[in-house]
Amino acid sequence: MRGYALADSELVSFDRQFRARCRVQRPDRYRLLDALPADEPRIARGGGVSYVGASFGNAAISQELGAFDRLLAFDAERGLLTVEAGARVGDLQRFALAHGWYLPVTPGHPKASVGGCIAADVHGKNPARDGTFRGWVEAIELQSPARPHAIASERQNAELFAATFAGFGLTGTLTRVTLRLARPPSALVLRRVPVRDLAEAAKVLRDAANAPVLYGWHDGRPGHFGRGVIRIGLVDDAAASAAPASKPLTAARDLPAALQPLPVALWNRAGIAAANTWLGARWCRPGQSPMALGEALFPLNGARTYFAGYGRAGLAEAQWLLPHVRFDAFAEALRELVERDRPRIALIASKLFAGVADGLRFDGNGISLAIQVPAPAQSGQRAFLEALAELALAHGGRPNLIKESTLDGSVARRAFAGFAEARARLAAHNPGGLHTSELARRIGL
Repeated sequence: MRGYALADSELVSFDRQFRARCRVQRPDRYRLLDALPADEPRIARGGGVSYVGASFGNAAISQELGAFDRLLAFDAERGLLTVEAGARVGDLQRFALAHGWYLPVTPGHPKASVGGCIAADVHGKNPARDGTFRGWVEAIELQSPARPHAIASERQNAELFAATFAGFGLTGTLTRVTLRLARPPSALVLRRVPVRDLAEAAKVLRDAANAPVLYGWHDGRPGHFGRGVIRIGLVDDAAASAAPASKPLTAARDLPAALQPLPVALWNRAGIAAANTWLGARWCRPGQSPMALGEALFPLNGARTYFAGYGRAGLAEAQWLLPHVRFDAFAEALRELVERDRPRIALIASKLFAGVADGLRFDGNGISLAIQVPAPAQSGQRAFLEALAELALAHGGRPNLIKESTLDGSVARRAFAGFAEARARLAAHNPGGLHTSELARRIGL
């Protein structure tokens, strides 16, 4: 079939809000990446765990890179690791830890590919300390029918390098990546700090900015809004002195790429109330306990039932980064919105950021809130997400484009001051819109 084979498959986003019947290519040789007709729309697909339709849709052929998962070179002295872009971060972490290194910034799902982490410029467990994925990438290699094979870094093809992070796969197909690793903590202890509301949570997050692991869980119910706990993972010096220099990844169970939903959705009002009450009793107590590094790196390993509990209809997540000076006012206005509209919020997660807002990347200096709700098809749920977006925009918020399926181009243009410039930079590296996806169509990239 002209040097390549295509399968007809139904692909579904992780949040289950977008599905499409797609043509899928599963190449196992580099020459097959170039076997498609030069004018055929395409998009790279890694682990298939993006919340939104970032790796399929919009009449594009999805090129699955699961066969391109090799670890190619390792400098054990400097902590430099070269991998193929389809390598999974769970496999990468296991290799690195076995050799006394680790990658500080990874998403919560061990099946996420390295290429996908670059395309979304993901953040990890404390972006205020460790930044986003971009800060740990030494060099990348891309190919596209629109230009010759390219190597890019901060020093070579720097514009292409910068555009590829949070470029959502539109600058070309990533093939190889060289990563900078760090020495892992030998032992962690999890400290729990209960908080009454989001304003108190913000203060605790700022005070613990240098912790290796730092994030909050919060109740989103009216009358309980913002109550929760900040989880602070600190190096346990006493345990570290007796621990070996490197340890295997203890929580290494790999989730399936697409979690199978339960036949009945658990997260109705009664289910949300029961879960929040149980989690409040279990987590919202001061204290500390040992924390496995695998638990810190891949929290989704312990959340299978939670995500399956959304049922076949799935979920929607809205994640917004608010500047520090506006956060308390935003949090109070959000509480009032929740009290008035009474949406079903399954959870709220908070994180601290200390980066620079650039292009379409989810980064900046402030505090992010990720708000997960059951399937937004119901008018009340969708209306809440729209009101949330307006509220966040009014307080200078910045959305995470890779997380929310309901966010459209008009909101994106208002949220990113340099949206037109970022889109133009992507177009310069993607002539004719050869690389495209459902996310690119919906946002207008």
